[in-house]
Amino acid sequence: MFQENHPHPAPGRAVELSRPDEGYVITARWHTDVESTAIIGPDEVVIRVADDVSPEVRERGVTSADLQRISRQVDDMVAEFHLLPSVGAYQVMVRRYIEGRLIELAQARGAAADGFESDLLAVFVDLAGRGDADPLGVLATATGRSREDLGRLLDVARLRTDHDGHPA
Repeated sequence: MFQENHPHPAPGRAVELSRPDEGYVITARWHTDVESTAIIGPDEVVIRVADDVSPEVRERGVTSADLQRISRQVDDMVAEFHLLPSVGAYQVMVRRYIEGRLIELAQARGAAADGFESDLLAVFVDLAGRGDADPLGVLATATGRSREDLGRLLDVARLRTDHDGHPA
């Protein structure tokens, strides 16, 4: 079961999200106040063998294969904590789309030519045009950049567009 998400905790109050996963319960905790718009991971992750797990799983304990699978759950909880779209396959699909679109745009303008900012802006506009509620958050998740960094890059692209009268 998912716990209620409290994206902006009161000072000194922890936020905790938990998920069951194939015989385990994964809990992520944020102990710090979230003042920044940067995407931050939890301060603590606890992996516990579920009470109703089979004796084989209990005897085996947490394996490296379990940790790899569980890391996806932690990624989803980070996205949930930051109110980013993330529903397993959907997140992967969006990330692949954005990565593919950025590659296409880079190839079209020539990989050595300036214009990465314009490519980001084109993808941002595309996501917004598709009705995405938080295109900046989706772009941040897919590219691994902070909202602030992306905001600056998008501003550069907008300035170039305004200056030249057409996309850079």
